[in-house]
Amino acid sequence: MNHVVFALCVGAVLALQAGAFRHHILSKSWDDAQADCFEYLRIGKPRSELYLAHRYEDDQPTKKLLFCIALNLRVYDPVQNSLHLEAFRRFFKPDSDDKGYVNRTNECLLRVSAPPTETNSISQCSRPYSGALDSVYGTFRCFYHYYGNLHRNTTELSPTVLELDQVLQECALITGLSLKELNSVSSLKDHPSYHNLARCVVLRCGFAAFEHGGSKLLSFD
Repeated sequence: MNHVVFALCVGAVLALQAGAFRHHILSKSWDDAQADCFEYLRIGKPRSELYLAHRYEDDQPTKKLLFCIALNLRVYDPVQNSLHLEAFRRFFKPDSDDKGYVNRTNECLLRVSAPPTETNSISQCSRPYSGALDSVYGTFRCFYHYYGNLHRNTTELSPTVLELDQVLQECALITGLSLKELNSVSSLKDHPSYHNLARCVVLRCGFAAFEHGGSKLLSFD
């Protein structure tokens, strides 16, 4: 029995170290995600010291690290092959006296190439996600140089598309909606359990769930 209790305690500590969970909401800071990626990519000193100081060079190891961080923070979605700029923005803090950071950032983002789709180019097969690496890096540089400084606060992460679908199905069952009713988008908002469903999704995923724009509950009241 003592071994079981010890294993459960160790598991709880590891879960807390990996990020803060409440309901189904995961929160992480930029530095938390970066530390994870140091382990995944086996990045040690002296390069890790540069990254800990938030110094990022224009080279392939840095692009791989930033791509890992973007995946870890749900900023890049490989399912939709898209970048969520609003999610990216939350990890930067602009100077309160700077009135032009939004325009400068937008001008820079217009020069960033979009991540390629899987069928965009056969040449991509030899370098998986090479285009997405460059796009994530370019987007990061826009926020890093023109929007504001990286902050160290823990931030609520958006759920992935798969997680949001799972939570929608779970909340439907919790609030008494059948999966058939859940998939009836045209009549869903008229269902008596609709507001309970929307509340359940917000409690479990947070308002960040609606940044994807693909939720059936995007315009709930």
